[in-house]
Amino acid sequence: MTGTSTGRIAVLTVTKQGIGLGEKLLAARPEAELWLPDKYEGYSGPRYRYFDGRLGDLLPKIFHDYTGFVFVMATGIVVRLIADLIKDKRFDPAVVVMDIRGKFAISLVSGHLGGANELAREVAEIVGAIPVVTTGTDVNETIAPDMLAKEMGGEVDDFEAMKKVSAALVDGEKVGVVDLAGVRLKSLDGVLKGNVKVYPSLGELGAAGCRAAIVITDRILPPEERPETRYWVLLRPKSLVVGVGCNRNTGAEEIGQVIVAALSANGLSPKSVRNLASVDLKQDEPGLLACARAAGLSLEFFSRESLNAVEVPNPSAEVERFVGTKGVAEPAALLSARTTQLLVPKVKSGNVTVAVARVERS
Repeated sequence: MTGTSTGRIAVLTVTKQGIGLGEKLLAARPEAELWLPDKYEGYSGPRYRYFDGRLGDLLPKIFHDYTGFVFVMATGIVVRLIADLIKDKRFDPAVVVMDIRGKFAISLVSGHLGGANELAREVAEIVGAIPVVTTGTDVNETIAPDMLAKEMGGEVDDFEAMKKVSAALVDGEKVGVVDLAGVRLKSLDGVLKGNVKVYPSLGELGAAGCRAAIVITDRILPPEERPETRYWVLLRPKSLVVGVGCNRNTGAEEIGQVIVAALSANGLSPKSVRNLASVDLKQDEPGLLACARAAGLSLEFFSRESLNAVEVPNPSAEVERFVGTKGVAEPAALLSARTTQLLVPKVKSGNVTVAVARVERS
């Protein structure tokens, strides 16, 4: 997900007073755009946009074109305007509301994952307003599972489970955190609230009698390893790279099935896959490109010379004959993950070969 600190921001106002505040935001945020009713076309600039004055017609057209919105108008107006547009806080853009005198900047929608809390604070600093943030974990100045996931560039495994753990945090119940992936988050290094503690293992967390748990891992935990707490949520770091080799014109569905099967057989979560990797000869392979696109993953390609420079445990004479390398899946995974150890050696099924490496952490 693109954060509001770098994504496109739309500032919308319907009053002359709001224009001055919008211009301050434009000056501070080079990627921001200011939307005005066309009656204000006398105010102009390269990042000014105009509409016919009917926000109800404009918003459905642009709501997913920006990572964040700053409405300089009354909160009630904004609530009615976005009511039918917001669907899921995992995907909705950040929405901040500011009054036309610039006294308050209110985080309204997508405070954590969308970045509205962060945007409200930034907007407030720019115009000299008071930021208004009402999410429970922020008000209680404690950690939040979704913000931990955002900090590490990962994702929450189960949002319903996350809500229960978040409630335990807000209620001051004993919550344990275990980082099995070694991501070493800054949020967990400082002073934590008295009801939150980081444990080195699941066993120690269980022995501590915690009510809820946050576990950072790219593994699928078997029943015997799950936290001995009433509530728990898994956070998935983007720590895995899947190297892929395939025959020409192999379908996206077949490639995807082999990837998922290899991950599942080795107890690894598909949600922790950072990207796919292959040989540059596959840059135009329709099935591979479609597979990555469907999974929302990027693809990294390497030259045959680069792949041949990597020592792999399972070289293939057949691949060397047809592709000119000792392997594709294994060396591509290793190069992309910047490591020398394979987590899953190559697995061949039908027209597809995959291998998995864990991203090397400094």
